[in-house]
Amino acid sequence: MKKIFLLILLVLVGCTQSKQEVPIEADSGWTSGVLDNGVHYHIYPTDDESVALRMYVHIGSAHESENQKGYAHFLEHMAFNGSRNFSSNDIVDLFEHSGLTFGADINAYTSYYETVYQLDLPDSDQLSNGVKWMRDIADGLDLSPQEIEKEKGVIQGEFRRTRLENKSLSEKYYDQLIEGTALEHLDPLGTKESVNAATSDSIRAFYEAWYHPQLTEVVITGDVTPAQAQKLIKDQFSNWEGGQLPDGTDVKKIALSLNDLTEVIGEYDAPSISLLIDRAPAAIETHSDLTQLWMDDIIQQLIWTRLDTNLAQAAQPVQSLYSSSYYINYRRYALMSVSFSDAERVATQKLFIETLASLRDHGVSELELEAAMAYYLQQVKTVDEQWEQRSATDIAESKVNAISFGEPIQSKQDYQRSLEQFIKYATFKRVNEQLAQFLKQDYSLVLGASSESQVEALALTMPSVRTQLKQQGVKPLTLAATEDELSRPDGSGAIVSEKTLDSGFTVWQLSNGVEVWFEPDPDAGEYARLVYGSQGGKAVLDPSLYPASELAVATITRSGIGGFDGSGLDSYLRRNSIEIYPFIGFTHHGLEIGAPKDKLAETLNVMFNIATNANVSNRQLETVARENIEGINRYLDTPVGKWTREINRNSYLPQSYHYMVSAPEMSMVTEAQVKEVHKQLFSVNRSNKLVIVADLLPAEIREMLRFYVASIPLEAASDYAFSADYNLKPKSRIDMPIHNEPNSYYLVRVTNPSVANNDVESVFIDDMIQRLLSKRLTEYIREDLGLDYAPDNYVTAQDSEPSTDWFIEAQVAPSDISKVDAAVDKVIAQLLLGVNQEDVDLVAKQLVVALQPLADDTVERTWFYARYLMHGYGVDALTDVESMAQSITKEAFNQRIQQVFGEQSLKTKYTLTPKE
Repeated sequence: MKKIFLLILLVLVGCTQSKQEVPIEADSGWTSGVLDNGVHYHIYPTDDESVALRMYVHIGSAHESENQKGYAHFLEHMAFNGSRNFSSNDIVDLFEHSGLTFGADINAYTSYYETVYQLDLPDSDQLSNGVKWMRDIADGLDLSPQEIEKEKGVIQGEFRRTRLENKSLSEKYYDQLIEGTALEHLDPLGTKESVNAATSDSIRAFYEAWYHPQLTEVVITGDVTPAQAQKLIKDQFSNWEGGQLPDGTDVKKIALSLNDLTEVIGEYDAPSISLLIDRAPAAIETHSDLTQLWMDDIIQQLIWTRLDTNLAQAAQPVQSLYSSSYYINYRRYALMSVSFSDAERVATQKLFIETLASLRDHGVSELELEAAMAYYLQQVKTVDEQWEQRSATDIAESKVNAISFGEPIQSKQDYQRSLEQFIKYATFKRVNEQLAQFLKQDYSLVLGASSESQVEALALTMPSVRTQLKQQGVKPLTLAATEDELSRPDGSGAIVSEKTLDSGFTVWQLSNGVEVWFEPDPDAGEYARLVYGSQGGKAVLDPSLYPASELAVATITRSGIGGFDGSGLDSYLRRNSIEIYPFIGFTHHGLEIGAPKDKLAETLNVMFNIATNANVSNRQLETVARENIEGINRYLDTPVGKWTREINRNSYLPQSYHYMVSAPEMSMVTEAQVKEVHKQLFSVNRSNKLVIVADLLPAEIREMLRFYVASIPLEAASDYAFSADYNLKPKSRIDMPIHNEPNSYYLVRVTNPSVANNDVESVFIDDMIQRLLSKRLTEYIREDLGLDYAPDNYVTAQDSEPSTDWFIEAQVAPSDISKVDAAVDKVIAQLLLGVNQEDVDLVAKQLVVALQPLADDTVERTWFYARYLMHGYGVDALTDVESMAQSITKEAFNQRIQQVFGEQSLKTKYTLTPKE
């Protein structure tokens, strides 16, 4: 590796610096310092209106004694349960009134080596209170016996959700890696026994022993000046007296040695083969570190692409495919993995091995490298855009990661130079040389078996797998790049009308019925974002086509468009940095697209070909069907899968487009049916919309729209209506004692199968109800009763469906089913009694804050525009979210609650409990 680094440095910085590693140039925008008592601080002002606050304490589970397991994490929970200046849970109430959401904006985490508290504010109004809260965390937590006892139930709920007895293969592999090391017994959650045994005194003893100013770093980013932030930090933290640090403060990160493993997969895994290669420490401190990281990324992209291409061309079904970086305990590894059904192991594993050997011995083509390098060529053009689009939260998180890894945060200028130098460095010859070295490196081999009976037999094959990987690879045929594989429109379309709205949109009506909404955005940078879609989706298809709709996207993606097969199309898109994601939902369908704005014509031509010239290969259809059938069968073999199917069958009639498609139905899908799905969805005008957000002028795209989009032939739609076809006489309760975990799932489903058509107001109110209900569930089920770590609720009815459909779920101890049942009923009953204006104002503010990032996120904003336009909501509410939220009255809010949860609704309950 030193030889590789030396070669890189010769290229990057010249011979005068070849004997030393050139460090990353740190971002000078940071103001850092240390108070007299040892508290470190880091401040980064931005033009962003929001503010992000972090307190990083260098204490985690590695600092716990044998009888303190889980105490660092327990203490993290207690930060929200009362302190010197904030009574129990008042901290959450305070910031929720600023529009924040507990869990998303107010949160914390604990790892082996640190505990981090986070607060993301919409503006600087509550920054002083935020700093005051973090100062309270330093040495002012109440840790009352009553709150300690209540929090035990919450943490036990976290155990139930995150520490399953049926572990995945990756979890089993990690357990093997840490076996015999100091990490083996260092779960940040601790043990159930140690958590139950904790007392106010024992938690306090850990707190006072380990929380010291010398071990604390405060980060503030966003709408604040360095002077303002420094004053806040000094005023609050200067009087924190630092004591003597206990022995064992400096905990060394544990080095892990990779080993081979053959083990039974987890219940949601598929049989697999994986190679893991140790590459480097995770920290990026020098230019050679960064260059090697990017080179590894290029190599892993090339490996993934070749594997994907070979598997697709062989029509070999797989369940997953990976070639990417994989981080374990502050080191970076390369992971190459493919999973499959038992019946496909021999063929898939053989192709996997042969592909890696071919890449090692013969490298890649210039065409393949061109596609892989396109991302970096685009990145170097958009450095200014990338820096401008960083939010205060993004910057704060980057600092937390930098502290964890012990690395600098690179300056924009240095990042730009690094990219430019890397592009020069990554020549065809050098990439192939490093690809060969990469695949010759020692590796760990992991084989995932479907059952215990296969483990021994698979373990015996490991030497032969290694022997096969050493065999000379076969040189593949080299394909030439082609740009004429796509049809071009005849240009027969026309623009019927054009208007510019006060909101800034330009709207074109095209002759084929497509309506184009274009928002010019000078902050969109070099990328254009598009969504082409309409109402429709699965709901407008004949029920006989429902199974085909489940397979259509993957089948056409692999079959290609025009003269491109799937692999050729993928290469063409990547060479041009075009991203296209087709979707078929329940009530809408279309394409989500991102592309460089100077490739907009090529992008629209691809869109035209997807709509008019899609291929359907029966060979690829059979492969996709086999993959889906394997996935369905594996999921339905699990207790959760069986439970989910029962919920689905109890909720919908068999003719519903929501009714789960079975494996036998998928096996009978024909090529003609997939073509018919494509025809019915992409050849019919259901008030089709194309939304474009880009830094362009209307005149720059007008002719492209006429030529490429208006030329898409579209038939007039027949009458259609959306109906979920709910079962109006469901069983009121289904209890399934089949779970293979000591944990219970509890679900209440509340459905009103017949309501007036939903409008934009009801969409906003539903979001607000969800936030209020989440708050009340958390306060009562988590905080008051300690039954669950994260009770939740969500809306499942689809846009344009004349119905409401809500899920309320919790995971509780089996003995607490009756308690959570009564608790959820109580929360719903109280909601039906009505809410006051303060409740409405609270969640309205939260909704406004949640949607604020749309202003800077062109991807999400384009999707929201398209969704609202497709379903007739209009975009006015999105262009002035605050006015829309404030226009919702308490009366309308309460009326919607009655509609959703009142007498007209169907309430069904479901439990999944351990086997009796």
